[in-house]
Amino acid sequence: MSEQIGAVLIFAGLFLAVSGMLVLLGRGLRVLFKRTDRRRLLGPLVVMVAGLLVGAAPLVYQRVYIAIVGLGERERVVDGRKALVLTGWDRPDYTILASKGDVEILEMGNPDVTDETLEALSAMHNLRELTLNDTQITDAGLMTLQRFQNLESLRIARTAVTPDGVQALLADPPPHLREIDVTGNGIPTSILRKWKNAATPAEGSLPHPTEDRRYVN
Repeated sequence: MSEQIGAVLIFAGLFLAVSGMLVLLGRGLRVLFKRTDRRRLLGPLVVMVAGLLVGAAPLVYQRVYIAIVGLGERERVVDGRKALVLTGWDRPDYTILASKGDVEILEMGNPDVTDETLEALSAMHNLRELTLNDTQITDAGLMTLQRFQNLESLRIARTAVTPDGVQALLADPPPHLREIDVTGNGIPTSILRKWKNAATPAEGSLPHPTEDRRYVN
């Protein structure tokens, strides 16, 4: 089902449901004052229920389709790691992410991705690469990424983050973070260089040379 058809069905269902409800209320008052028969309530009630069913159809279809078919080509394995590519995702929400705790590479560079969307990633404890280019995430969302202890690569180009937010993240970054892309955000190079030059080995790991940390600005 295309996004356009889904939108039409939702609005058509909403129109029918509201119309049926208004007529039902009007006739209900007439029944209350004994000016009409109760059987006349059946028609608008049927219209209202039909509207609710039509409006809910696209949402039900989406959940059933994903449950049966899955995410298709959006799910793949890259160098032995499970990857999920949601850039270009045409669904109304990202709740599917809550059931994808084994994903290690996630791409979702979409304008409708916000700080709230990132809450759906909480189960991805093995996340290593995260692409959030062209999203609406802010400094608040950026700070929630500190919980991903295995994160190695972060791309947040052309988002709503600020120099203060990036500086705060890099002052206490995920221990394995080695690559960050902040293109188009006006981040001073000095902030990134300080993080690069402060490279220290994560606890229990072998030392890495400073050049292992890379940034794109």
